[in-house]
This record gives sequence, C-alpha cells and structure tokens, in this order.
Amino acid sequence: MKKVEWLIAALFMVAGILCMTLSAVSFQSDSLLQFGGYVKTFLLCAVLLVVSLFLIVKLIRLNRKSKK
Repeated sequence: MKKVEWLIAALFMVAGILCMTLSAVSFQSDSLLQFGGYVKTFLLCAVLLVVSLFLIVKLIRLNRKSKK
C-alpha cells in the first residue's frame, strides 16, 4: 500500500474510535461539565496518537533515504 493509503486508513480508524468514544461517554449519566473533561482527555489522547503516527512516518522515511 502507498503512504497515502496508509494515512487514509489511519484517519478512518481514528475517526471511528472518536465516534465510538464520544457516543459511549455521552450515554453515561454524568453532567455536561464532566463530559467536557472527558472530551478534553480524549482530544489529548488523539493528539498524542497523531504525533506518534507522524514520528513513525518520519522514521520510515529516514530509513528509506539512508538505505539508498
């Protein structure tokens, strides 16, 4: 698979996890303020996931350039 196809697949997985997490959190009996805390925590996790994927892609590119 090409890099673009991997990126699209990863974005679909992240979007699916986002939808499942938000729906699971919204059906709990917590107040709206607690829901905001859950969203903040989830966004922090999503940012960490994106940063880690970015670093993995950069490392793969560096390995390919060094092999040439």
